[in-house]
Amino acid sequence: MANFSFLADKPEYRAFSKDCIDAEEAFQNSFDSCVKLVRTALDAAVKWTYANDKALSAQRKKLPVDKRDNLYDLTANETFERAVGKDLAGKLHYCRKAGNAAIHNEREFSAEEAVKCLGNLFDFVQWIDKRYGKNFKPRAFNPEDVPAKDSALKKFLKGAGLVAVGVIGTLAAKILADKNKS
Repeated sequence: MANFSFLADKPEYRAFSKDCIDAEEAFQNSFDSCVKLVRTALDAAVKWTYANDKALSAQRKKLPVDKRDNLYDLTANETFERAVGKDLAGKLHYCRKAGNAAIHNEREFSAEEAVKCLGNLFDFVQWIDKRYGKNFKPRAFNPEDVPAKDSALKKFLKGAGLVAVGVIGTLAAKILADKNKS
């Protein structure tokens, strides 16, 4: 079962659930498309959060009209960062920046980067479900559940020594370690 499939059973998340599911499914065809769709899903989920939280809604109304729908302005303000926490806010900024780069074809994205974006989006969706959802059930992102053609992802996980490990933190640590070697 894919990581975001549980959203299909939650009609209250209709505004962003399909985007999350589509982003994960896109992984098997294009890492760049996956990253683009993560950004699209993030945008929809953040706007849903603002629409469903009185404090955030009040913050949005304080923004100039031209900034009320800007993902950066919605996620880079004290009220939002206080609500989600600095760690999660940082993950969302990573997805926003990566998504923008993918949308503008600034570079190609790797499987590792696409998985990191999916994991970060998943963490945000879990935060939303915990805070606003009905019948919250804790879940963990499992990179092995990301749909992949003849498993480019599984090859990466095996090469990274992560087969059977479903913890995005371990994956992120491996990615960071590899980047620091470069």
